[in-house]
Amino acid sequence: MKEASILVLGGGVGGLTVASELARLVGSKHKITLVDRRAEFHECVNSLWAITQEVTDYNAICADVSATLGKQGVDFVKAEVRRIDPAAKTVETDSETIRADYLVIALGAKLAPELVPGLPEAGYNIYEWEDALIFGHALLEMDKGSVGVLIARTPFKCPAAPYEAAFLIDEVLRKEGVREKVELGVYTPEWQPMLTAGDEVGSMLVGEMSRRGIAYNTERMVLKVNTQKKEILFEVDEAEYDLLAVVPPHVAPDPVRACGLTDSTGWVPVHPNTLETRHKGVYAIGDLASIRLHNGLFLPMAGVFAISEGVTVARNIASQLEEGSRVEFDGEGFCYIELGGGLAAKGQGNFYARPAPKITLQPPTRENWLAKREFASLVINSLKTQN
Repeated sequence: MKEASILVLGGGVGGLTVASELARLVGSKHKITLVDRRAEFHECVNSLWAITQEVTDYNAICADVSATLGKQGVDFVKAEVRRIDPAAKTVETDSETIRADYLVIALGAKLAPELVPGLPEAGYNIYEWEDALIFGHALLEMDKGSVGVLIARTPFKCPAAPYEAAFLIDEVLRKEGVREKVELGVYTPEWQPMLTAGDEVGSMLVGEMSRRGIAYNTERMVLKVNTQKKEILFEVDEAEYDLLAVVPPHVAPDPVRACGLTDSTGWVPVHPNTLETRHKGVYAIGDLASIRLHNGLFLPMAGVFAISEGVTVARNIASQLEEGSRVEFDGEGFCYIELGGGLAAKGQGNFYARPAPKITLQPPTRENWLAKREFASLVINSLKTQN
């Protein structure tokens, strides 16, 4: 068989999984290229621990992607993706045009706080390292007032993250001895936390917030933020804040929307078992992929799914190149939910189950907390070991 060209767009956990798995399966026989605008990998879960100041050294939680991929035989191109032609499997970057036989799009979600007037100036984006670190510093200076955790729109990646942020904020304020003087609330368009995970997980989170005195304000769609008055304006009411942690609106990256791959959801519809788009040989994985479940909801944006999807796509491309057998993504997944105080719960199950996802909840334990940290460091440690 002649050499095939496989192009992976995006160096997040999904894209890295695809490239590494392909390198293992077919790397010596075919050309694998990964394109990303950054040469380093950073796991966003560490931004949560920046809030508590548990992690303050960025170099400790990022790794050089280009060096690792090079050792695996994967070509790394540091460039911005400008245009995608899925029919021709051609990608234009700010430095060159690349054509492939197989195209895997793993560019993730674009964070767009500018979609809500006043939001970029009002709050700290908890998915961005520097914002989370500055927020953590500001939190330590509080001795009274109100702190808000604002979810601007759905869907958003890491569905547990804003709730974990609220629990960790509560923990910091208690350690500082000022919790009784500081109001803390979550504001969300959702009517239940982590809706796709089911009632048991949602009820647990609501109960834990109530037990800690964290106000849970549901079905709040933010219209704008008045930074002068420090006021969040919703469709039905408003809320004041002194310090605001923000989950900004998420959208598909510009080149993905411009090439016509997205549908009415704003994301890329894919086959639920193969992650292939309507264009043969073109795949979308991770936060970009829109997979409707049997109950009408969508598969959450979560790293654990991006990893499994990446393995699935890599093995199926390898199978087409006569290396190994085809596999299917089965919707299995899990999520550790940190509750502060060295405790974490775990939801695990099959999101493809009928008539709705079948999720089992493990109660908060120290063991789950340790497992979350181990899982969160897997990619970083693997990259650093290979460098």
